[in-house]
Amino acid sequence: MDSFLAIKTDTPYAVIGDIHGCVKEFEKLVNTIRKEYGSECLIISAGDTVDRGDYNIRTLELCMTLYEEGNFLEVQSNHNHKLVRWLKGGKVKISYGMQKTVDEFNKLSESERLELTERYLNYYSKCPLYIVINNRTVVAHAGIKDNMIGKVDKKVKSFVLYGETTGRITEEGFPERIDWTVSRNIQPDSPKIVYGHVVFKEPYINNLCYGIDTGCVLGNKLTAYLPEEDRFIFQKAEKTYFTFK
Repeated sequence: MDSFLAIKTDTPYAVIGDIHGCVKEFEKLVNTIRKEYGSECLIISAGDTVDRGDYNIRTLELCMTLYEEGNFLEVQSNHNHKLVRWLKGGKVKISYGMQKTVDEFNKLSESERLELTERYLNYYSKCPLYIVINNRTVVAHAGIKDNMIGKVDKKVKSFVLYGETTGRITEEGFPERIDWTVSRNIQPDSPKIVYGHVVFKEPYINNLCYGIDTGCVLGNKLTAYLPEEDRFIFQKAEKTYFTFK
């Protein structure tokens, strides 16, 4: 749904960075969080759950199962948005990372493929563009600027899904991104903004913005952040699943 979700909760909540088909690390991290904070702990995925990794369908299925069980939410993201367009028959450019997801789908029987497609499209249609928790934390895949919070127009959606880039490519093979956190003007009531999308070796913290995509699929680690406790929990990658070179 192209709307944002505002929730209030007294229970702990944790935000998990980009999973990219690393289902083993994802499952272990969820279990660690639930063991420590209980099954009522709300877990929020910052999106990009598919592509590049080895277990994309299993990751989708786990996200949907957790959502159906309760206490799990996911925000919209560029990789998942592209998958939805492909599942709907849209014309998309399939990169090597996405090809791994497509290959998994194509290995399914026709009935399995149709069933999973219907289930996932229904699930993703319920994913909000971003989530505001207790007016103290905002979770958005690529981040969000303060003047965008509470809005859902095309400009906001583009920023939330893709962020801002210069159009150049870095030596590591990533799009050169503009660090929107640098110009943020913090106020006494400014919320924390937790996001993924941009890969860091360690969580990137700047002006109450927390970048938590720590490149699990690249062989580093999967990160969860608990804003109320100001605490990180990490799950080391079992291997390097993907490289850009």
